[in-house]
Amino acid sequence: MRLRVLLPLLVLGLLAVCAIVVPVAEGIAVSRTQQLALQRATAMDQIVQRAAAAVRDDDADDLARYLDRMHATYGEAVLVVDAGGDVLAAAGDIGRGAEVERLMLTASRAVPQWSLPTVVPWSPDVALVAEPVLADASVPVAAVVLAVDLTSARADVVRSWLLVGLAGLLVLATLLVASLQWTRWVLRPVRALDAAATALAEHRDPDLRAESGPPELRRLTDSFRRMASSVEDALEQQRGFVADASHQLRNPLAAVRLRLDASSRDAPDPEMLSAVDGDLDRLERTVDRMLDLADAEHRATAEASGRRSGFAESSPRAHVTSAAALAEPWMRQVAEAGQRLVVEGDEEVAVACRRSDLEEMVEIAIDNARKYAGEGSTVALRLARDADRVVLTIADDGPGLAADDLARAGTRFWRASAHGSLPGTGLGLAILRELARANDATVVVGAADAGGLAVSLLLRAAS
Repeated sequence: MRLRVLLPLLVLGLLAVCAIVVPVAEGIAVSRTQQLALQRATAMDQIVQRAAAAVRDDDADDLARYLDRMHATYGEAVLVVDAGGDVLAAAGDIGRGAEVERLMLTASRAVPQWSLPTVVPWSPDVALVAEPVLADASVPVAAVVLAVDLTSARADVVRSWLLVGLAGLLVLATLLVASLQWTRWVLRPVRALDAAATALAEHRDPDLRAESGPPELRRLTDSFRRMASSVEDALEQQRGFVADASHQLRNPLAAVRLRLDASSRDAPDPEMLSAVDGDLDRLERTVDRMLDLADAEHRATAEASGRRSGFAESSPRAHVTSAAALAEPWMRQVAEAGQRLVVEGDEEVAVACRRSDLEEMVEIAIDNARKYAGEGSTVALRLARDADRVVLTIADDGPGLAADDLARAGTRFWRASAHGSLPGTGLGLAILRELARANDATVVVGAADAGGLAVSLLLRAAS
């Protein structure tokens, strides 16, 4: 993948460097050619003036001396012919080939020939130019042919082009290094994701520490980390649920089997049948509570992932309630248990929670207090709004739990040693936690001010 990202960057960088280097190199060649043309144009003017004087005075000695000095200085050959094509003066060797004859003919018609080609590294050594010699600014009386030496200008262009090329290569090398660093930085989260996916496939703990990289990919890494954590939690929850369920169901099933094995097939003992019936009831209650827990966990997981289904999709997410409304259905049951249920707070609050879930959570907390707070205890239900949260607390003044037991409260199938003889499955607070999580709420289990157990629900307030 790194090559796929790097290759377009390098191609674009190469095109950009070429788009800069090529015009610069062309500009250098054109500039050097113009400089050469200006130099030779000045020399050509001197030759034309002396050639005009030579034709006018019929004396070419001064012209010949000037051409010799010029040839010695620049090493360039010069040929001056009159209107009839006869040589007036010459320096160097210019063969009168077809090209020279053409230039002389064109110049004799008062048309200058200064088509000096742009000097490039592959230019020829010599370029021919021609200039007419005019007697009275209109009548050509002679023509001058100059063989311009391009070797020096060509060497300058080659050196300049080499410098430009080296600069372009330096820019490309810098771009390559920068691109390597850039792609390494961009793809670091991708490599972390790949390693994490491989680790998950091999049942190893993934390492998703991506300290750098684009914000979008870092967010993707965080999302993958959360997803992997959710998957691991779900699998661990599933394994724990299966293990706990197997353990909890084994006891009543084993008791039923032992009682049946010990009974007489011809005349079953009524007490044994009653005990078997009690074991079956306990088994049925455990299975029902396990199904309730599984449903609550499923809904909580769907809520956390943003995927809702079933009644959770159509059920209203907010409603208005009060402490009295929540406590009223349980007044009689609490009173029958020899306890007192009191309501604290009479304000109505809008809660962002499904009504059925809130009522079930209240039922679990009150039923927990009714079973374990003891006869003669008082159960208090408080409901109040605190900023953007709604706090629902169900507390009792019973014996409560020790500090070590408080830390384990809510663990599936766990029950305090003091409650082992009381009926129950140990799933109540676990179901309550999952129902709260399905409604984006938090459960806090702690010691009540009156000494018993306090279960607090931190709910979102509806707008």
